[in-house]
Amino acid sequence: MSDAPLAPGAQSIAVGHILREARLAASWTVSDVAKKLNLTANAVEFIESDQFDRLPGTTFTRGYIRSYAKILGLDATQLAKQFDQHVNSNNAMQSVVQSIDHVGEARRISRGMLQFSLFVVFLIVLSVAYYIWQSFNSVDANDSGQSAVFDRVEVERADGSVHIQTLDEPEDQALAFVLEENQSVGQGVLLEPETAEPRAADAPNTPVLPATIAAAAPVTPLIVDPSARQSESGDNAVKPAQENTALDVGIGAVQLNFVNDCWLRIVDADGKELMSGLKRAGEQLSVTGKAPLDVHLGYATGVSIIYNGEPVDFSSAIRGATARIKLGQ
Repeated sequence: MSDAPLAPGAQSIAVGHILREARLAASWTVSDVAKKLNLTANAVEFIESDQFDRLPGTTFTRGYIRSYAKILGLDATQLAKQFDQHVNSNNAMQSVVQSIDHVGEARRISRGMLQFSLFVVFLIVLSVAYYIWQSFNSVDANDSGQSAVFDRVEVERADGSVHIQTLDEPEDQALAFVLEENQSVGQGVLLEPETAEPRAADAPNTPVLPATIAAAAPVTPLIVDPSARQSESGDNAVKPAQENTALDVGIGAVQLNFVNDCWLRIVDADGKELMSGLKRAGEQLSVTGKAPLDVHLGYATGVSIIYNGEPVDFSSAIRGATARIKLGQ
Protein backbone atom coordinates (compact mmCIF):
# COMPACT_ATOMS: atom_id res chain seq x y z
CA MET A 1 0.00 0.00 0.00
CA SER A 2 1.10 3.56 -0.69
CA ASP A 3 0.62 6.40 1.77
CA ALA A 4 -2.75 8.05 1.08
CA PRO A 5 -3.44 11.62 2.13
CA LEU A 6 -6.14 12.20 4.69
CA ALA A 7 -9.52 13.33 3.44
CA PRO A 8 -10.52 16.98 3.99
CA GLY A 9 -11.76 17.47 7.54
CA ALA A 10 -10.08 14.27 8.72
CA GLN A 11 -7.70 16.27 10.92
CA SER A 12 -10.60 17.15 13.17
CA ILE A 13 -11.43 13.46 13.63
CA ALA A 14 -9.74 11.50 16.41
CA VAL A 15 -6.60 9.61 15.39
CA GLY A 16 -7.90 6.32 16.73
CA HIS A 17 -11.16 6.66 14.81
CA ILE A 18 -9.29 7.23 11.51
CA LEU A 19 -7.11 4.17 12.06
CA ARG A 20 -10.08 2.02 13.02
CA GLU A 21 -12.06 3.03 9.91
CA ALA A 22 -9.05 2.29 7.70
CA ARG A 23 -8.60 -1.13 9.32
CA LEU A 24 -12.24 -2.03 8.79
CA ALA A 25 -12.01 -0.86 5.16
CA ALA A 26 -9.04 -3.20 4.71
CA SER A 27 -11.06 -6.05 6.30
CA TRP A 28 -8.43 -6.56 8.99
CA THR A 29 -9.16 -7.68 12.51
CA VAL A 30 -7.55 -6.31 15.66
CA SER A 31 -5.51 -9.50 15.93
CA ASP A 32 -4.21 -9.05 12.37
CA VAL A 33 -2.97 -5.55 13.16
CA ALA A 34 -1.49 -6.69 16.49
CA LYS A 35 0.54 -9.40 14.73
CA LYS A 36 1.80 -6.98 12.05
CA LEU A 37 2.85 -4.38 14.67
CA ASN A 38 4.07 -6.94 17.23
CA LEU A 39 1.68 -5.45 19.79
CA THR A 40 -1.00 -6.89 22.00
CA ALA A 41 -4.63 -6.73 20.96
CA ASN A 42 -5.32 -4.51 23.97
CA ALA A 43 -2.71 -1.99 22.79
CA VAL A 44 -4.37 -1.79 19.35
CA GLU A 45 -7.77 -1.24 20.98
CA PHE A 46 -6.31 1.52 23.19
CA ILE A 47 -4.98 3.29 20.06
CA GLU A 48 -8.28 3.04 18.21
CA SER A 49 -10.25 4.30 21.27
CA ASP A 50 -7.80 7.21 21.88
CA GLN A 51 -6.92 5.87 25.34
CA PHE A 52 -3.33 6.96 24.93
CA ASP A 53 -2.81 7.36 28.68
CA ARG A 54 -2.98 3.55 28.99
CA LEU A 55 -0.02 3.07 26.64
CA PRO A 56 3.65 3.10 27.74
CA GLY A 57 4.31 6.77 26.89
CA THR A 58 3.96 9.60 24.38
CA THR A 59 7.06 8.65 22.37
CA PHE A 60 6.11 4.98 22.08
CA THR A 61 2.49 5.85 21.28
CA ARG A 62 3.57 8.17 18.46
CA GLY A 63 5.68 5.34 17.02
CA TYR A 64 2.75 2.90 17.23
CA ILE A 65 0.50 5.36 15.38
CA ARG A 66 3.05 5.94 12.61
CA SER A 67 3.55 2.18 12.18
CA TYR A 68 -0.20 1.58 12.21
CA ALA A 69 -0.73 4.31 9.59
CA LYS A 70 2.01 2.94 7.34
CA ILE A 71 0.60 -0.61 7.16
CA LEU A 72 -2.80 0.90 6.28
CA GLY A 73 -1.33 3.22 3.63
CA LEU A 74 -2.21 6.44 5.49
CA ASP A 75 -0.12 9.60 5.95
CA ALA A 76 1.89 8.67 9.04
CA THR A 77 3.38 12.17 9.47
CA GLN A 78 -0.01 13.84 9.42
CA LEU A 79 -1.48 11.40 11.95
CA ALA A 80 1.57 11.89 14.22
CA LYS A 81 1.04 15.68 14.10
CA GLN A 82 -2.64 15.21 14.89
CA PHE A 83 -1.68 13.00 17.83
CA ASP A 84 0.72 15.69 19.10
CA GLN A 85 -2.05 18.29 18.89
CA HIS A 86 -4.32 15.98 20.88
CA VAL A 87 -1.66 15.49 23.55
CA ASN A 88 -0.87 19.23 23.77
CA SER A 89 -4.53 20.15 24.15
CA ASN A 90 -4.94 17.60 26.94
CA ASN A 91 -1.85 18.95 28.68
CA ALA A 92 -3.17 22.50 28.41
CA MET A 93 -6.50 21.46 29.90
CA GLN A 94 -4.73 19.65 32.73
CA SER A 95 -2.63 22.77 33.41
CA VAL A 96 -5.75 24.91 33.59
CA VAL A 97 -7.42 22.43 35.94
CA GLN A 98 -4.31 22.28 38.12
CA SER A 99 -4.11 26.08 38.19
CA ILE A 100 -7.73 26.29 39.28
CA ASP A 101 -7.07 23.68 41.96
CA HIS A 102 -4.02 25.63 43.16
CA VAL A 103 -6.02 28.86 43.32
CA GLY A 104 -8.75 27.14 45.30
CA GLU A 105 -6.20 25.60 47.64
CA ALA A 106 -4.48 28.97 48.11
CA ARG A 107 -7.82 30.54 48.96
CA ARG A 108 -8.55 27.83 51.48
CA ILE A 109 -5.13 28.30 53.06
CA SER A 110 -5.57 32.09 53.14
CA ARG A 111 -9.00 31.74 54.72
CA GLY A 112 -7.60 29.35 57.31
CA MET A 113 -4.68 31.68 58.10
CA LEU A 114 -7.07 34.62 58.46
CA GLN A 115 -9.28 32.68 60.86
CA PHE A 116 -6.25 31.55 62.87
CA SER A 117 -4.88 35.13 63.02
CA LEU A 118 -8.24 36.45 64.24
CA PHE A 119 -8.34 33.73 66.89
CA VAL A 120 -4.82 34.63 68.10
CA VAL A 121 -5.73 38.34 68.25
CA PHE A 122 -8.86 37.48 70.23
CA LEU A 123 -6.81 35.46 72.73
CA ILE A 124 -4.32 38.32 73.13
CA VAL A 125 -7.08 40.87 73.76
CA LEU A 126 -8.76 38.51 76.22
CA SER A 127 -5.46 37.94 78.08
CA VAL A 128 -4.75 41.68 78.32
CA ALA A 129 -8.27 42.37 79.62
CA TYR A 130 -7.93 39.61 82.23
CA TYR A 131 -4.53 40.94 83.34
CA ILE A 132 -5.91 44.49 83.74
CA TRP A 133 -8.90 43.16 85.70
CA GLN A 134 -6.62 41.15 88.00
CA SER A 135 -4.38 44.20 88.53
CA PHE A 136 -7.31 46.39 89.60
CA ASN A 137 -8.59 43.69 91.96
CA SER A 138 -5.18 43.28 93.60
CA VAL A 139 -4.84 47.06 94.07
CA ASP A 140 -8.29 47.27 95.68
CA ALA A 141 -7.47 44.35 97.98
CA ASN A 142 -4.18 45.96 99.06
CA ASP A 143 -5.88 49.30 99.74
CA SER A 144 -8.60 47.69 101.84
CA GLY A 145 -6.06 45.62 103.76
CA GLN A 146 -3.88 48.63 104.52
CA SER A 147 -6.85 50.70 105.66
CA ALA A 148 -7.91 47.87 107.95
CA VAL A 149 -4.39 47.71 109.43
CA PHE A 150 -4.18 51.46 110.08
CA ASP A 151 -7.68 51.66 111.56
CA ARG A 152 -6.80 49.60 114.62
CA VAL A 153 -3.85 48.64 116.83
CA GLU A 154 -3.31 45.39 118.73
CA VAL A 155 -2.03 45.85 122.31
CA GLU A 156 -0.82 42.83 124.29
CA ARG A 157 -1.92 42.71 127.93
CA ALA A 158 0.25 41.58 130.81
CA ASP A 159 -1.69 38.32 131.12
CA GLY A 160 -0.92 37.45 127.50
CA SER A 161 -4.30 38.43 126.05
CA VAL A 162 -4.55 40.86 123.13
CA HIS A 163 -6.61 44.04 123.19
CA ILE A 164 -7.63 45.54 119.83
CA GLN A 165 -7.86 49.31 120.10
CA THR A 166 -9.27 51.38 117.23
CA LEU A 167 -7.63 54.67 116.37
CA ASP A 168 -10.91 56.54 116.68
CA GLU A 169 -11.42 55.31 120.28
CA PRO A 170 -11.99 58.27 122.74
CA GLU A 171 -8.98 59.42 124.72
CA ASP A 172 -10.59 58.75 128.09
CA GLN A 173 -11.19 55.09 127.17
CA ALA A 174 -7.57 54.67 126.12
CA LEU A 175 -6.43 56.26 129.41
CA ALA A 176 -8.64 53.90 131.39
CA PHE A 177 -7.13 50.94 129.55
CA VAL A 178 -3.57 52.08 130.40
CA LEU A 179 -4.54 52.56 134.05
CA GLU A 180 -6.00 49.07 134.19
CA GLU A 181 -2.79 47.62 132.73
CA ASN A 182 -0.59 49.32 135.33
CA GLN A 183 -2.79 48.08 138.16
CA SER A 184 -2.63 44.51 136.85
CA VAL A 185 1.14 44.61 136.47
CA GLY A 186 1.65 45.80 140.08
CA GLN A 187 5.15 45.50 141.38
CA GLY A 188 6.59 44.31 138.10
CA VAL A 189 6.74 47.88 136.68
CA LEU A 190 9.32 50.46 137.63
CA LEU A 191 8.27 54.10 137.05
CA GLU A 192 10.96 56.76 136.92
CA PRO A 193 11.02 59.34 139.75
CA GLU A 194 10.10 62.96 139.29
CA THR A 195 13.73 63.84 138.70
CA ALA A 196 13.42 62.22 135.26
CA GLU A 197 10.74 64.70 134.14
CA PRO A 198 13.19 67.14 132.48
CA ARG A 199 14.01 64.42 129.95
CA ALA A 200 10.57 64.95 128.43
CA ALA A 201 11.95 68.09 126.78
CA ASP A 202 14.53 65.97 124.94
CA ALA A 203 11.80 63.71 123.53
CA PRO A 204 8.70 65.85 122.92
CA ASN A 205 6.97 63.09 120.97
CA THR A 206 7.01 60.69 123.96
CA PRO A 207 3.59 60.58 125.69
CA VAL A 208 3.55 61.39 129.44
CA LEU A 209 1.06 59.56 131.64
CA PRO A 210 -0.81 61.42 134.39
CA ALA A 211 0.51 61.23 137.92
CA THR A 212 -2.56 59.34 139.04
CA ILE A 213 -1.31 56.32 137.11
CA ALA A 214 2.01 56.27 138.99
CA ALA A 215 0.23 56.45 142.32
CA ALA A 216 -2.08 53.59 141.51
CA ALA A 217 0.24 50.90 142.92
CA PRO A 218 3.49 50.60 144.90
CA VAL A 219 6.58 50.43 142.80
CA THR A 220 9.25 47.75 143.08
CA PRO A 221 12.40 47.90 140.92
CA LEU A 222 12.79 45.13 138.38
CA ILE A 223 16.20 43.45 138.75
CA VAL A 224 17.71 41.56 135.86
CA ASP A 225 20.43 38.93 136.38
CA PRO A 226 23.51 39.85 134.28
CA SER A 227 24.43 36.18 133.84
CA ALA A 228 21.00 35.50 132.34
CA ARG A 229 21.48 38.43 129.96
CA GLN A 230 24.87 37.05 128.88
CA SER A 231 23.42 33.58 128.31
CA GLU A 232 20.64 35.06 126.21
CA SER A 233 23.13 37.00 124.11
CA GLY A 234 25.23 33.85 123.70
CA ASP A 235 22.22 31.85 122.56
CA ASN A 236 21.31 34.56 120.09
CA ALA A 237 24.83 34.50 118.68
CA VAL A 238 24.65 30.74 118.06
CA LYS A 239 21.19 30.72 116.47
CA PRO A 240 22.16 32.31 113.11
CA ALA A 241 24.86 29.71 112.51
CA GLN A 242 22.42 26.92 113.36
CA GLU A 243 19.82 28.38 111.02
CA ASN A 244 22.33 28.63 108.17
CA THR A 245 23.34 25.02 108.75
CA ALA A 246 19.70 23.94 108.64
CA LEU A 247 19.22 25.70 105.31
CA ASP A 248 21.97 23.59 103.78
CA VAL A 249 20.43 20.29 104.87
CA GLY A 250 18.93 18.42 101.93
CA ILE A 251 20.52 20.67 99.28
CA GLY A 252 22.67 19.00 96.62
CA ALA A 253 25.26 20.66 94.36
CA VAL A 254 26.12 18.99 91.05
CA GLN A 255 28.82 20.02 88.57
CA LEU A 256 28.89 18.65 85.01
CA ASN A 257 31.85 18.87 82.63
CA PHE A 258 31.08 18.28 78.94
CA VAL A 259 33.64 16.73 76.56
CA ASN A 260 31.00 16.22 73.84
CA ASP A 261 27.72 17.91 72.94
CA CYS A 262 25.00 16.55 75.20
CA TRP A 263 21.35 17.26 75.92
CA LEU A 264 20.40 17.12 79.61
CA ARG A 265 17.57 17.74 82.03
CA ILE A 266 17.85 18.17 85.83
CA VAL A 267 14.84 18.03 88.19
CA ASP A 268 14.97 18.47 91.99
CA ALA A 269 13.04 16.55 94.66
CA ASP A 270 10.06 18.91 94.40
CA GLY A 271 9.71 18.26 90.66
CA LYS A 272 11.14 21.69 89.77
CA GLU A 273 13.08 21.71 86.51
CA LEU A 274 16.50 23.23 87.24
CA MET A 275 18.00 22.83 83.74
CA SER A 276 16.88 21.58 80.33
CA GLY A 277 18.76 22.08 77.08
CA LEU A 278 21.83 21.32 74.98
CA LYS A 279 25.34 21.93 76.28
CA ARG A 280 28.36 22.08 73.99
CA ALA A 281 31.71 20.34 74.34
CA GLY A 282 34.07 22.20 76.67
CA GLU A 283 31.30 23.82 78.72
CA GLN A 284 30.66 23.41 82.44
CA LEU A 285 27.43 23.55 84.40
CA SER A 286 26.87 23.94 88.16
CA VAL A 287 23.38 23.47 89.63
CA THR A 288 22.10 23.34 93.22
CA GLY A 289 18.70 22.12 94.34
CA LYS A 290 16.77 20.02 96.81
CA ALA A 291 18.07 16.45 96.84
CA PRO A 292 17.67 13.94 95.38
CA LEU A 293 18.44 15.43 91.96
CA ASP A 294 17.15 13.53 88.90
CA VAL A 295 19.63 13.91 86.01
CA HIS A 296 18.79 12.83 82.42
CA LEU A 297 21.65 12.68 79.89
CA GLY A 298 21.18 12.31 76.13
CA TYR A 299 24.87 11.40 75.48
CA ALA A 300 26.14 10.04 78.76
CA THR A 301 29.69 9.14 77.63
CA GLY A 302 30.39 12.79 76.89
CA VAL A 303 29.82 14.02 80.47
CA SER A 304 31.56 13.74 83.85
CA ILE A 305 29.66 14.48 87.08
CA ILE A 306 30.81 15.78 90.48
CA TYR A 307 28.20 15.76 93.26
CA ASN A 308 28.89 17.65 96.51
CA GLY A 309 32.60 17.69 95.63
CA GLU A 310 32.84 13.93 94.93
CA PRO A 311 33.17 12.35 91.42
CA VAL A 312 30.21 10.16 90.45
CA ASP A 313 30.59 6.81 88.64
CA PHE A 314 27.34 6.32 86.70
CA SER A 315 28.57 3.80 84.11
CA SER A 316 26.06 1.22 85.36
CA ALA A 317 23.19 3.62 84.61
CA ILE A 318 24.08 4.09 80.92
CA ARG A 319 21.59 2.51 78.49
CA GLY A 320 22.84 2.85 74.93
CA ALA A 321 23.89 6.48 74.73
CA THR A 322 21.54 7.82 77.42
CA ALA A 323 21.53 7.67 81.21
CA ARG A 324 19.34 8.63 84.14
CA ILE A 325 20.98 9.17 87.53
CA LYS A 326 19.53 9.93 90.98
CA LEU A 327 22.01 12.00 93.00
CA GLY A 328 21.69 12.37 96.77
CA GLN A 329 19.32 9.49 97.53
